[in-house]
Amino acid sequence: MLPTIEFTPQERAEQAPHPDTVVRGAAALRMQGCVVLRDLFAAELIAGLRDDFLARHDSLFRSAPPADSSEVGGLRFMTPLALAGAFHTPELYAHPFVLPILRAVMGNDIILGVLNVVTSLPGAPVQHVHRDGPPLFNAAVNRMLPAYAITFFVPLVEFNESTGTTRCFPGTHIDTDADPATAPFIDPVVPVGSCLLLDYRLYHQGRANRSALIRPLCCAVYQQPWFKDYRNHATIPFLRLADDDYARIPEEHRNLLRWTEHYRPGLY
Repeated sequence: MLPTIEFTPQERAEQAPHPDTVVRGAAALRMQGCVVLRDLFAAELIAGLRDDFLARHDSLFRSAPPADSSEVGGLRFMTPLALAGAFHTPELYAHPFVLPILRAVMGNDIILGVLNVVTSLPGAPVQHVHRDGPPLFNAAVNRMLPAYAITFFVPLVEFNESTGTTRCFPGTHIDTDADPATAPFIDPVVPVGSCLLLDYRLYHQGRANRSALIRPLCCAVYQQPWFKDYRNHATIPFLRLADDDYARIPEEHRNLLRWTEHYRPGLY
């Protein structure tokens, strides 16, 4: 079982995690490179995100993937998201339980650098094992370094043995010489509303989708402001953000997207 954080009724009522909860979440990310956050979202919010995405990208499922999608495995596509519609909510991009844990690991100066959905269509095979980003330095130094990017995985359908999940290889984010062929792994069942945080350096793998359901996974990457993932986004935008949607972002959250001010209008 992956390290798991459950939030108390008091934390939910106050919409703020207890300092001890932040410490536990940050420690799991530092040591294991992954952590499950239980029951973070209401099922209705996830259903709204799923319906919004499917409505906007209907061609992905009827004929051909959108022109700005990137194939990341058989029947598996990464599609940049607009911070608009149902996705334009601070509960998603600036969740009060998630940001304190991320900042405890990476510092207060983080940005939201990427927003996309990775969709595994019915019949999608097992994905290759991979790191989203490599260790930056040699093994000895890497073990001491904090994450430079962390992905917030929000499954829009339940992750289970039928729909598939994201196989995680705990600890491989700080082991430069880790061999995923022999490293221990965990295939977490993640109910709708629960989420994953993964260090960008962690080995992981999308499992096969054996169901008749489309399996969309919303991915928000929080990162150090000096990092840009040009390797995975050489041909597709990091995210989409129109001027009027940027104007609707609450002032207290604009610092997360301050880098987009250098690029608007257009695609980023």
